[in-house]
Amino acid sequence: MRFKYDASSKWLIETFAPELLRIAGVGPIVSVKPLPGELVQSRQLPDGLVEVTFSDRSEPVLHLIEVNTYSYASTASELLDDVLLTYLNRRVVPEVIAITLHDRGNVRVAPEIRVRSPSGYTRLEAGWRVVNLWELNAVDFLPLTDPGLAPWVTLMKIDGSPEPVLQQCRDVIETLPAPGRRANLLGVTQILAGLRFDEGMLEKLFRVEGKMIESPVLEKWFRQREIAAYHRAILEGLEARFGTVPEDVSAAVRVVTDEMSVGEIRKASYVCTSLDDFRARLAQSLPPQTSANAN
Repeated sequence: MRFKYDASSKWLIETFAPELLRIAGVGPIVSVKPLPGELVQSRQLPDGLVEVTFSDRSEPVLHLIEVNTYSYASTASELLDDVLLTYLNRRVVPEVIAITLHDRGNVRVAPEIRVRSPSGYTRLEAGWRVVNLWELNAVDFLPLTDPGLAPWVTLMKIDGSPEPVLQQCRDVIETLPAPGRRANLLGVTQILAGLRFDEGMLEKLFRVEGKMIESPVLEKWFRQREIAAYHRAILEGLEARFGTVPEDVSAAVRVVTDEMSVGEIRKASYVCTSLDDFRARLAQSLPPQTSANAN
């Protein structure tokens, strides 16, 4: 069972789809229409699916955008799931773009995946465009004229002191006339920049009337993504040690969403001697209510 998109990450992609496509080198774009997940033939379309209209094409092109805070080894197989799901429902292979926000460790999203049947007669293959924001040069998007690019530029490669670039991000956002849109964009920029810059610097740049901008939607998104990262690490570690992880173990791990309990089961995954031992340690590590729900 893969970790499904939460509502806030869906909002992030729907809100910034044109800017994310531009960063990935897609264009020139006339318009972008997000497609909400919908039930078709009892299957749900993946979130992050958008229709992109180009000036040189009469029909819109489906694009599937995946945004991860960090790179995960399991992203390639999850993208294959989404490609197949889209094809089953639309009979179209979408253009896929996998965007990773921040570098952490040596794991990278694979640009393609190949899967074979046990006898090798049948093969599945899919590939996509991989964009690592920290490998892009911020100078290529400067001077900033599009406020929607500001959050993402903060995560790009910056030569010299970062303060002038961050100030430029703040300045272009301040040109927005709508207060709500301006506040949300400042909040997104602040939180994304927090992946790499210290809070002291950000406090100076992103204070409004003496207060830091707050974006509950994005804060929730990062908390959920961080928990999802722990889930992946736990399950990938168990698979590396003991082989395929049974569905009941995977489901029991993924229902745990508070940081303290996730930390406990992560420790258990390091010291357990078998999957049965992990099950027992998992039950002991969880609060009674959570343990009952997992069962």
